[in-house]
Amino acid sequence: MLQIRDLHISYGPNDILTSVSLDVNPGEAVALTGPNGSGKTSLLKAVLGEQTPVSGSITFQKDVTVGFVAQENITETCLVLEFILQAFPDIHNAYTHLQNLEQPMDYADAINRYMEIGGFDMEHRINAEISRFGLKPDDLQRTVSDLSEGEKRLIAILRTLLQGVNLLLLDEPTNHLDIEACLRFEKIIEDLVKKGTGLLVVSHDRVFLDRVADRVIYLKRGVAETVTGGYTQMLDHLARDFRARQHEARVINRKIRELEEEVARKKNWSEQKEATKCAGVDKGYIGHRAAKLAKRANETRKKAEKFIDELKEKKPFVEKPISISFPAYEVPNKIVVDASHVSFSYGIKAIFKDATTQLTTRDHVGLIGANGSGKTTLLKCLIGILEPVSGKIKLNPSVKWKYIPQDVRELFDDESLLSFMSTEGYNEQETRHALGSARFRRDKVYQPVRSLSYGEMMRAAILKAVFEKAEFLFLDEPTNHLDIESLELLDELFANYPGGMFFISHDRHFIVEHGKKLLIIEDGNVRSFISQTELDPEELGLIQEQVQEAVEQARKRRQHGKDTLEY
Repeated sequence: MLQIRDLHISYGPNDILTSVSLDVNPGEAVALTGPNGSGKTSLLKAVLGEQTPVSGSITFQKDVTVGFVAQENITETCLVLEFILQAFPDIHNAYTHLQNLEQPMDYADAINRYMEIGGFDMEHRINAEISRFGLKPDDLQRTVSDLSEGEKRLIAILRTLLQGVNLLLLDEPTNHLDIEACLRFEKIIEDLVKKGTGLLVVSHDRVFLDRVADRVIYLKRGVAETVTGGYTQMLDHLARDFRARQHEARVINRKIRELEEEVARKKNWSEQKEATKCAGVDKGYIGHRAAKLAKRANETRKKAEKFIDELKEKKPFVEKPISISFPAYEVPNKIVVDASHVSFSYGIKAIFKDATTQLTTRDHVGLIGANGSGKTTLLKCLIGILEPVSGKIKLNPSVKWKYIPQDVRELFDDESLLSFMSTEGYNEQETRHALGSARFRRDKVYQPVRSLSYGEMMRAAILKAVFEKAEFLFLDEPTNHLDIESLELLDELFANYPGGMFFISHDRHFIVEHGKKLLIIEDGNVRSFISQTELDPEELGLIQEQVQEAVEQARKRRQHGKDTLEY
């Protein structure tokens, strides 16, 4: 359906993609992933004709119709039904005309016109499809601005699919989706693939990649690595590639050292012959002989130096493995917060009721639930930002805790990263070492923190909390908008963190890696349903089955050993 060959994209002097080739076939889901700035969105723009490549070709099979859903959520304030109908101008115009009629006598003609151009048929299709996306027909009469961010994303995808596209391009489609919505969306993709639709999807959702991707295209430093399978297979491939690059680099380094030693010997030998020529009594014979030998030595040395340069060009780039290090500290076992029978309401709207939980510095607790269920509200009640309408919350003043909000930018001023990280008790060398292990290197440490990517800011905020010897972290959606590299770094950081945490997340991989216990908010009730990854699927149904599957995927991944996590 789509063929891309040797795509080269630049912004000024900076190469974004150098020679990228890929195909998308009917009934195939191809995922694009890689660090932020690696060219994923640029590639999508080139496919859509919004970005002109320096060179390369993009070819569509005839009869391919392309649909695209951007990463940014919709901002319209119209009704949901009207927003969907906007994709069909004739129907939308007839619908608008029908809604704005002032003379009842014109109503029959307007109804007939709306029926003739397929307006009622389209409304019937929309009503039939909307339930697959977890919404009700009544939601069509809500305004778009009243929807949750996840619902807006699903509505945008639904509108695109209704246009009958057979090649679908999606940029971060699972952003803002809760676990249940992710499950629905994965089922929708499964159905599309069965019908022969091709998909090119930019995503950093690791469980999503494992569940839907037939192939993963990993972009980094302008080139693409293609792997059959999902995220787990991609990690295995990158680990093998990392080891192969290490081996090749060691072999080339050894050859370079041997040649450099040979060059040094030839140079010394040549200089000795030159000295013999200068000191010779019989300048004719000795001088001629010494000059000849010196010339031969110089030619051999130049050849060796040229070969050394060629080897240096050939030597592969080998990135250091992820290994975040920071000064170790002990965290005593203490109760952080004790909440008993807590309820919260916004006016007459009850958010949750009778919530009881206790958190200690040994706990790693995840809070999950649908969008709008009150997760952030509960977290803010626990740390005193919001006041519950009833119940008791005791926050232990002797515990050093840190709150990292969903919009992590709130934590930063215009200072440099190095200034932000400066903490009493650590010198600049120790600070820079820790920053370097978290992939903040060279001039990056002098950048204003606000100029960093979202993932880099999240990493910096958590690293700062560790430098301040935080004993407990409250985290609201720490993985939102993070790229694959930042997610792996975050996993490594939390794996070495000595304290406890309470986090909100929809990221299934993050949940099973770091949530030793889970709480869920459902219908205003807060309760525990997981202990040491033992789930109760009968009680909690589809969502819990999905989390169980994610647990198994995480276990399988860990069985591959540390190598698969080091790239």
